[in-house]
Amino acid sequence: MRKISLSVAIAAIVTAGQAFADGNFGDQLQSGNKNEADISQVIESTNNATYQWQEGDNNRAYASQVSADSNYIDQTQVGTRNWSETRQYNQEGSEAFTSQEGEGNQGIIHQWNGSRNTAYAYQIGSENTMHLDQITGANGNYGDMLQAGSDNMATLTQEGDGNFFVSTQLGDGHNVWNSSQDGSAEGFHGGQVGDGNVGWLFQAGQENTANLIQTGDVHYLDVVQNGTNNVTTLTQEGTGQSSIAFQFGEDNVISVTQYDIDNIGDIYQVGVGNIATLVQTGDVNSTEFTQYGDMNTVTIAQTGSGNLTLGYSEGIANIVDIDQVGELSTAVVEQYGLGSSDNIIALSQNGFDNSAYLAQSGNDNATYVNQTSAYNMASVHQMGGNNLATIAQN
Repeated sequence: MRKISLSVAIAAIVTAGQAFADGNFGDQLQSGNKNEADISQVIESTNNATYQWQEGDNNRAYASQVSADSNYIDQTQVGTRNWSETRQYNQEGSEAFTSQEGEGNQGIIHQWNGSRNTAYAYQIGSENTMHLDQITGANGNYGDMLQAGSDNMATLTQEGDGNFFVSTQLGDGHNVWNSSQDGSAEGFHGGQVGDGNVGWLFQAGQENTANLIQTGDVHYLDVVQNGTNNVTTLTQEGTGQSSIAFQFGEDNVISVTQYDIDNIGDIYQVGVGNIATLVQTGDVNSTEFTQYGDMNTVTIAQTGSGNLTLGYSEGIANIVDIDQVGELSTAVVEQYGLGSSDNIIALSQNGFDNSAYLAQSGNDNATYVNQTSAYNMASVHQMGGNNLATIAQN
């Protein structure tokens, strides 16, 4: 660990305060309380490097690189109540690194109006907050954020095409990450381990990818995708979790897996060729889905007792496949179509005291119900012509 006296640190600030040419190097080191460091490298300079190290209390670090390419900023803070801010504007191929260890740290990284920039943000401790944005004509950028501790909050924003985010939170308490992407060919991977975590994701554009993982108790996730060829994979493991996924467009895929009890899964899709798959393992879980469009498929598997599935499907050639294993489960599904709809409902219930309420409208639809064990009930209502309904109870 590097240390330096306050007088040397002040000298470093003076000598490295500003640079206006290529290949400059600024190094600031502070050890103590209530210090402030500021480096500015601006105006059409390239291959510049800034290093800031602070150890102590109530320190503040600022680093700015404007209208420059292939630059590097490294900010490290060890202590409590630190603040760091990195600004890289109008750049290409630059990199920003922020590391904070302690309590009450706050970090900001701005990469605006640039392409192929990279940002890394690491926080170890409690009560940390990190904001990372790569916006305003930003293409091909990469953001990586890690928070280990309690009560962390992460905000990640990307605008442009070909951007990618990775966000990981480890610890107990109320961790929050909020990701927003606007563009095409973007991707996101997020992971949370701990209690009381909350995550949001918004993607608008084409070919977006989101992989969201939560492990622990009382988690909440909200995923919205707007575009074509989007993919969302969400895994929750714990108690009292909830996930909501929205997709608007064509050829979208949602896959949600939940473990433990009292989980809630919601799926809403609008478009053509969407696929939704939801797996719930545990007791007293519930799933609600809505699909609008043609050739959509939803597959739901629930294992445990007292599970509930509610669904509505509207369009042509849609397929609903539900498998419930356990007692006291209920499935309520309605399919709506006009003319020759060719919609299919396939329901399998294995256990005692299960119930099924299924309805279809339109022509050439089919419903298949298979119930195993005793005290089960199935009700099928079809409106239209040339429909097929099959109920097997044994």
